[in-house]
Amino acid sequence: MGDGVFDRRGWEAALAAHGIGADQAVYPFESTEEMRAWAERALRGTRSLTPGRRLEILQAALFSSEFGFDYDVNETRTAPQAFAVKNGNCMSFTALFVALARSVGIPAFLLSIQRAPEVDRDAGLVVLNRHVVAGFWEGRDVRTFDFNFVSAAPVKRGAVIDDVLATAMYHSNLGSAAIRARQIDSALRHLELATTLAPGWAPAWINLGVARYRSGDPNAALTAYRHALESDPTSSSAKANMAYVFQQLGMKQEAETALRAAAEKTHNPYTLISMADVEMVNGNYRHARLYLRRARWLYGKYPEVYDALARLAQRRGKPTKAEKYARRAQRMRERSGE
Repeated sequence: MGDGVFDRRGWEAALAAHGIGADQAVYPFESTEEMRAWAERALRGTRSLTPGRRLEILQAALFSSEFGFDYDVNETRTAPQAFAVKNGNCMSFTALFVALARSVGIPAFLLSIQRAPEVDRDAGLVVLNRHVVAGFWEGRDVRTFDFNFVSAAPVKRGAVIDDVLATAMYHSNLGSAAIRARQIDSALRHLELATTLAPGWAPAWINLGVARYRSGDPNAALTAYRHALESDPTSSSAKANMAYVFQQLGMKQEAETALRAAAEKTHNPYTLISMADVEMVNGNYRHARLYLRRARWLYGKYPEVYDALARLAQRRGKPTKAEKYARRAQRMRERSGE
């Protein structure tokens, strides 16, 4: 495992080095005696098998009719919480799987996987999410264990996450949920903790910037986005959020500069749409169309893309086309239950 922290004792020592007590943060991978006993029953008679095969059996047991773990995108839970209620998001499932595996002596860990899209929109600002799975070293490859899916293929654009960063990601998830629930004090508390634990992890800074802006402190939000860019100079989400804040502060030139930088190589649909809107306002319909063509190619199932195409068609004096795009966006929302 290298120099990372992958156990409760090391986690507590690492937190103390950050000036944080174990009672101030949540350890996602805690296990109980009941959990260990369940894992041993699920793996009874498998000790002669390889650890990877035993993990496959453990994963299958979690989705069996007896246990029946269900996906709930809105719930971030610790391992014991997920075990008790049998549902949660990818962080919840992974925490549970890792805790169960470790309880029977298999050193599983958290793995962050890049997949698109990784963003949500909250009233003009981008909130970042990261998909996580459980991982286990098997030779030189990492096997991944996700919802009903296992892979022994080499992981591309993945990163092994130690327990300290995992805790930061856990609190960042809680902070994101609090932002959406408009519980800004709670969001600030979770995200300040996340950035203290992982000052080099850009997503926590980006989400903290959103919380700070929602708290009425745009300058503190800009500071958070600058910290994010120090960690990841290519972050289109940080640049897009800076552009939004600059725009709200009346700093039009700074907003356009930040947004153009964000749109340069982004896969963020909302950044592309925002840049198209800027070009529309400036009368540059050709550039707006190019941004939206890219957005449609990458994210053709997003109704917001067709909303933007409708705005562009309306500005270009094509009301029939605008109505067609607007109807399509509405049908997509109705199908998804929005």
